[in-house]
Amino acid sequence: MKKIFTLLFAVASLAAYSQISIPANSTKGTIVTQDNTTIEYRNLKYEKGKVTYRNAQTGTEEFLYDNSVKSITENTNPENTVSAESTSAAPAVNNEKREEKLTSVSAVRGYLRENNSSYKSGRTVSDIGSGLIIGGGAAFVIGGLSNLSKAEKSTLSSGPAKKGSSTPLICGIIAMAGGVVMKIAGGAQMRNAIREYQNADARKFTPVYYVINDGNGVGMLMKF
Repeated sequence: MKKIFTLLFAVASLAAYSQISIPANSTKGTIVTQDNTTIEYRNLKYEKGKVTYRNAQTGTEEFLYDNSVKSITENTNPENTVSAESTSAAPAVNNEKREEKLTSVSAVRGYLRENNSSYKSGRTVSDIGSGLIIGGGAAFVIGGLSNLSKAEKSTLSSGPAKKGSSTPLICGIIAMAGGVVMKIAGGAQMRNAIREYQNADARKFTPVYYVINDGNGVGMLMKF
């Protein structure tokens, strides 16, 4: 009884194997091996029980015996393929449109005013400093005129002399001093942004990589 089951199993295996259709030639497709490994192939040839093909993933020539093949599915859809050699040797092309370099300082300032956060923050600080200088100067002048007016009224009247307040003068001086500091800091930040823009191309380079295959082996060449 055991021999009968063994014989039936062998007959079933041969019947299943006989259903595998291996084309004599195939441009591309998929191979599934007996251990369920999937291989994408190109340029398959089958002769004398041997399946020869090029592995699409690795680009190398490989072969299998027909008894290790579970199924072969041909792909008849057209495909634009590029050889591995030409792909590795050709440098990458950057299709991004290069922005035109501005040369005049006024044009650079106009561009950075709209597109550079560092320049915009520096300009804001500089504007605040200008406001403090103007406000502090106004407070100093108004405080000084008020003190002079009080002093004149005291000389004309027979009553006790009225002293003016020094608070507006002190506040005006502090505001102007802070405004000068902010004005200098903001101006320096804007000048740094302009300098960085003008020197950007001097620090920037785009390396191009090439794969070289010669008698000494496979190597990589980088050009600046």
